[in-house]
Amino acid sequence: MNTVQHLRVVGHPLPFSEGELEVLLGASTMRRFAPGETLCRQARPATSCFILLSGVVEVAKETDGHERVLTELSEGAIAGQLALVDGSLRSATLRAKTDVAALELTRDVFMRLVGASSPLAYRFQMELAVATGRQLREANQRLSALFEARERRATHAASERAVHQQLEDVVGDLDLAFEPFDVIEITPQERVVGHRVADLS
Repeated sequence: MNTVQHLRVVGHPLPFSEGELEVLLGASTMRRFAPGETLCRQARPATSCFILLSGVVEVAKETDGHERVLTELSEGAIAGQLALVDGSLRSATLRAKTDVAALELTRDVFMRLVGASSPLAYRFQMELAVATGRQLREANQRLSALFEARERRATHAASERAVHQQLEDVVGDLDLAFEPFDVIEITPQERVVGHRVADLS
């Protein structure tokens, strides 16, 4: 069984015809990565993209020495596709979360396909546009969630400041020093005193 037939049997997620798959497999390199292995690293020159056949890949970004996972990509996704467009530095690190099988397509080979007016190049460009659009939508959703969370925290902080101010005003009328205290759960047998909990039982 040849590679194309094998991909058909295992139910690969690639939206290409059999002829296009033949060209793609001939133009790309089959790569396999174990969990924890890096497909490409942030800030390194981008010279290829990866078409994921199986497994899960983490997209991680390092900022000020701290790395965080932005999202995960699974089979059928095209990862690092901007390398085929502008050849800029990688904006994130791609790391295998599970065993991963992927096709690696270099920018040089892709540009040769484009220059030869290959139907695969046209189809691939369409898939790149779809994949990029999907990832942009997901990024927008994450940004919206972050802004909403930030606004909720700001509103909560403003509410706490208002409560503290009211308490300070009340205590001020009694001519006592006021120190903000932490909010804790109070049982019928407990009472808040400053930062302490006194058992009244």
